[in-house]
Amino acid sequence: MSKRETWSYDWSWTQPYVSMNEFFQGKDCREIYKALTVEQELDRLDQTDKAIQNMLTYPDAESILNKIKEESKYD
Repeated sequence: MSKRETWSYDWSWTQPYVSMNEFFQGKDCREIYKALTVEQELDRLDQTDKAIQNMLTYPDAESILNKIKEESKYD
């Protein structure tokens, strides 16, 4: 019978986002949620909406596609 090998592992993690530090300071989600104001939440929603709207069009890509479409008309 062969001798069984044992193994172990170790890991660590560093939080690189300083803005999220409060999530790792012993507060639970409910405490963090209650600390937010309505204005902060609405501002975050507005920022998200703006970011999404900016992602809906890609002028460079549209220009390339239009060029390809025009060239294919003559083929």
